[in-house]
Amino acid sequence: MRRRHEQEFGSDSFLDVLANMVGILIILIVIAGVRAARGPVLPPPVEAISESDESAPPSASDEPLEVVVVPPEPDSDEPPPTLQRELSAINSELMSLRGKQAESESEIRRLHAQFTAARKAASTTEKAVALDQQELDDQKARVARLQQRLGDRKEVLTALLAEFEETKNARAPVTQIKHRLAPISQEVEGDEMHFRLSRNRVSVVPLMQLVERVKFQLERQKDWLARHNRNQGTVGPLDGYTLLYTVERLPLSPLDERKLGYGAFRVGVSKWELVVDAELPTETLDESLRRGSRFAAALQAAPEHASLTFWVYPDSFSLFRALQEAAHAEGFVVTGRPLPAGVPIAASPHGSKSAGQ
Repeated sequence: MRRRHEQEFGSDSFLDVLANMVGILIILIVIAGVRAARGPVLPPPVEAISESDESAPPSASDEPLEVVVVPPEPDSDEPPPTLQRELSAINSELMSLRGKQAESESEIRRLHAQFTAARKAASTTEKAVALDQQELDDQKARVARLQQRLGDRKEVLTALLAEFEETKNARAPVTQIKHRLAPISQEVEGDEMHFRLSRNRVSVVPLMQLVERVKFQLERQKDWLARHNRNQGTVGPLDGYTLLYTVERLPLSPLDERKLGYGAFRVGVSKWELVVDAELPTETLDESLRRGSRFAAALQAAPEHASLTFWVYPDSFSLFRALQEAAHAEGFVVTGRPLPAGVPIAASPHGSKSAGQ
């Protein structure tokens, strides 16, 4: 339909203009030929008769021969009236043709604008149709997925009904209760591996690595600490944890003063606190018990005779019991330290040591 519209567009107007121009040229050629044909005709030249010419034959009459010469009318720049009328008619026709040409050009521009608008509308319609088709295809795919899920649910329901009927006809199941004697608690000595249990997820606390970084900083800042009594520092982040610590000059005992001399002092960490980063890597119970998990890797890398300390928040006691059982199965001593909600992991010299089982 678009090809047919392009053939009809402007063809008649162009042919009319071309035919009018050819007709004007023909008329101008005819006028030029008529004007050339109506030019003035000069009379033939008349020979003058000299009085001394005696050889001329005598005429029958003695009267002198008179020759009347009519001078030609002078050429005029104005064309003949007939030609003027024809030229005026041609000019009128030419003006009319120019007016028609202007109307045709205006009509061509209007049709071109309509064609452009129609083409844009058709393109917009095609895009809308494509979007509708895409949405329809998405809805069909969604319906197919829902039907597949419905079929899967029906199969599960059928299996559950069959299991229910089988269970109803069978004997009541026997519940097995496991009981383990709680060993006597004892203070933990040696290395400790720390874990944080919150929101029923476990994360490995790299406390030993952070403490080593604190020692390295204190070694580099000992000259500055000799001039100041107190300093605060930060190490980390490491595996989602940042350690904030406070260093103070501590007094020496009389025995140490006698041994080290006057002016000696001791520097120690008075308190520290762990800050949890927003992107803390954590694991669920199933994830932590898998091979290759962070929890399993920490147990595998733990030093010999190391104990495990779990910092437990109120929402994770069930997770603690499961991990405690798994750690006991590996032969580790486990310590549980409950924490109120919102309280960070912290320590000071006035705190208590961990008691493990």
